[in-house]
Amino acid sequence: MEFVSIVDMALCHEYYNGSSCGFKVVPSAETAEILQREGALCRIYDGKVRLTAPVVSFTQETTLFFYVKASIAEVWNVTNFDGIAHDEFPVAVVSSEKGSRFEGRKKDSLPELQRMFGVIFGLELHITPNKKLDCNVVVPTKKLRWCYCVSGCFAERNLQINDSLKADQPVEFDCVEKSQRFSLFVSRSEIPIVSGAPSRFQLLDSSTSKVLIKSLPNASGKTLAKARLCDGSRAIVAECFIEP
Repeated sequence: MEFVSIVDMALCHEYYNGSSCGFKVVPSAETAEILQREGALCRIYDGKVRLTAPVVSFTQETTLFFYVKASIAEVWNVTNFDGIAHDEFPVAVVSSEKGSRFEGRKKDSLPELQRMFGVIFGLELHITPNKKLDCNVVVPTKKLRWCYCVSGCFAERNLQINDSLKADQPVEFDCVEKSQRFSLFVSRSEIPIVSGAPSRFQLLDSSTSKVLIKSLPNASGKTLAKARLCDGSRAIVAECFIEP
């Protein structure tokens, strides 16, 4: 029996620079039944879904639904879906005609979801007869204010965070808290969290403009906390600890 490729799709996370790692894809019960009925061979690994089936199968428009879990704990902290309401469940809708997009679904419309643990979002594939679905779904990373907590011998000095990559429109930091033990700097704007991105911030002595630390570590999804801003409000920040 002749088999043809029906789906070749990969989930790519912005946090991992487009890598498909960090995801576990699980077919819904209904989709598992469809795949068995159509005699399809579905390979799911490393955030990829590859589906082959007999040439005589999938003769009608078909919708396949999968649940996507985090296989790496850090993915929980860095994944973000703008525009999806808090009481909605994000679903990546993928078709040959429209590509991929994320939309919100009411959670009570997915009763199977209530019995599953660790699901980040849903994946809905729209299969068109005689047309291969070949697509990458880009999963967005969070943008957060970055927070540098400087302690040790530099804590009492007048410090400044310098953006070495964007001299024309630099990201600026405010010192929101200062004591003899530490100084706390929070960025005025949100910055994407991307693993392996080049270091862009430096620690300067503001009185002499001397560079004290040439490359400050980038924020990651491992350490998130609340910090008080200059206006008195509080925000979730990505913390980085600096102890020279």
